[in-house]
Amino acid sequence: MRTLRLAMTEITRHHRPLHRLAVLFLLIVPSLYGALYLWSNWDPYGRLDDVPVAVVNHDVPVTVDGTEVAAGDQLVENLFADPVFGWELTDEASAADGLARGDYYLTITIPATFSADLASGAEGTPRRAVVDMRRDDANGFVVGIMAETVQKQLHDQINSAATQAYFESVYGDLDALRGGLVQLQDGAHDLAAGLTDAVDGSAELAGGLTDAVDGSAQLADGAAQVADGTQQIADVINPVADVIAPAIPGIAAESEDLAGSAAELTGLVSGAGDTLHSRTEAVTGALTDYLAAHPEAGEDPLFAAVTDAATRVEERTGEIAGVADDVDEGARTIHDATREIVAAAPNLQAEVTDGRARINDLNDGAHQVADGAAELASQLRPARDGAGELAAGLAGAGPGSADLAAGVDHLVAAVPALDPQTREANAQILGNPTEVNLAVDNPAHVYGRGLAPFFFAIALWVFGIVVFLVLRPTTGRALASPANPVRIQLVGWLPILGLGLVGSYLLLAISWFALGLDPVDPAGSVLVVTVTVALFTLIAHLARNALGLVGSAVLLVLLMLQLISSAGIYPVETLPGLLQAIHPYLPMSYVVDAFRIVFTGGSGAKLAQDLAILAGLAAVVFAAGALLVARKRTWSLLTVHPPLAE
Repeated sequence: MRTLRLAMTEITRHHRPLHRLAVLFLLIVPSLYGALYLWSNWDPYGRLDDVPVAVVNHDVPVTVDGTEVAAGDQLVENLFADPVFGWELTDEASAADGLARGDYYLTITIPATFSADLASGAEGTPRRAVVDMRRDDANGFVVGIMAETVQKQLHDQINSAATQAYFESVYGDLDALRGGLVQLQDGAHDLAAGLTDAVDGSAELAGGLTDAVDGSAQLADGAAQVADGTQQIADVINPVADVIAPAIPGIAAESEDLAGSAAELTGLVSGAGDTLHSRTEAVTGALTDYLAAHPEAGEDPLFAAVTDAATRVEERTGEIAGVADDVDEGARTIHDATREIVAAAPNLQAEVTDGRARINDLNDGAHQVADGAAELASQLRPARDGAGELAAGLAGAGPGSADLAAGVDHLVAAVPALDPQTREANAQILGNPTEVNLAVDNPAHVYGRGLAPFFFAIALWVFGIVVFLVLRPTTGRALASPANPVRIQLVGWLPILGLGLVGSYLLLAISWFALGLDPVDPAGSVLVVTVTVALFTLIAHLARNALGLVGSAVLLVLLMLQLISSAGIYPVETLPGLLQAIHPYLPMSYVVDAFRIVFTGGSGAKLAQDLAILAGLAAVVFAAGALLVARKRTWSLLTVHPPLAE
């Protein structure tokens, strides 16, 4: 317990208010460093929407099958709808200038062919659309890391717009494809209806043909009957022919004899007719002579009757004699013809007999065939009607099949034929339709090189704090001398500056040759180190001269404030509002910016501006230090015994 009481006396001995305030300051130092640093870096990614990023849209919309595809506008709309960064739509020149000045941490450029490349998927030869991103490590290396961290989300946004644009173009093709399908559908319906009619007609045709088969069976029966009839006729004709054929020569001879006898008979009749006529003519002549000799006989009725009868007999016998001559002449002609017929009778009789048999057979068979044909015709009528319906149905199916063919042609034209390699390449492009090209101006390349400006600034500020653990800011002897205050200021500050420069140049050399810092502007690097050491040691010298040990505490607080507000790691826009407000008024903000430019590259004008601000601030602090020296040359009890001894 005694040990504990002795240990506590080192704290309790501070009775004065300023002493107690110093102890209290020691208590809050961890909180100042820890809490403030955590506060400044609590959620930098949650404030990325405050980080300004320029968006340049050069995209030219295209029209695909009547549908306008404006993928660039869609991408800009998607970006602003989900502000991963603080998007600002601007032109290319403003974006480039803003990136160089540090007004923008990134630029995103949408090329003129963005929509055309995305819409190329509808043509069967897709091209990957490219979006160009650019950052400048002179504005901070970590912002590039942050951009890479959210790059997937950014890429997803770009792909989302790209996919939407692609499907807009594809839906344009789908409209055309749907038109072809509608045409195909109509043709298919027409064809189906026509084929339905054709099926019905073919069914009727099949039924009619079935009946036609039956009719043909009847026709076959008729043909069989014809065959039976010819066989029956043959059975009848053959015996008759067997009987008649041998008798034909005798019949022919008898016919000739008969014709001869008839000719002789007619000759006799003709001769007798002439004799009878002459005799009746003689009788009538005798009666006429008798009447002439005996006129009185004319009064006798009997004589008149006899004379009249004789005259009529004479006339009749004259007619008979004429007819007999004609008959005789005809009989002789018949006799001559009969001779010819008799000569041809055997062959003629055979031909007539054979012809009659054939005619009879043909007639009978023809009747049967006619009956079968009539039956077949009556049965073929339904087949004819069915065939008509089938033809009509097929005629209706014709236009439908034409529409169907046209629709299929349209679909075939709309669907490209791709080989396996092309399909695989297209699938890869359509699966990831965009490519983000990131260009880095003044690249830091590695994390340490990107953070070097921040740590150089910290190291040089810390030197200004620890240097007074060894050296005094101003000696009492110097203050008691009659030297000019400016000279006294220089005497107290130059040793600190000399040590700081040597140590800083050593830091630069180690970082350069051992770690590979390789600054792009070696002379500028030396210049920035020199100006920074001069400023920071002047500030530390002023604080220690003015406040003594309290000045070191103030320097620690200032260090902490600058660590969290100089944007050495994260962009200033990600800091809390209070820290953003004090950022422009802290020297480390300009030191970090200047080191970035000389280490990795950047705007020379901006570097000159940073150096001018730092040099101006150093002049002001030096002047303040000289004024302080002049004031401290007035001695007081407080000067001799400060509240907090060195």
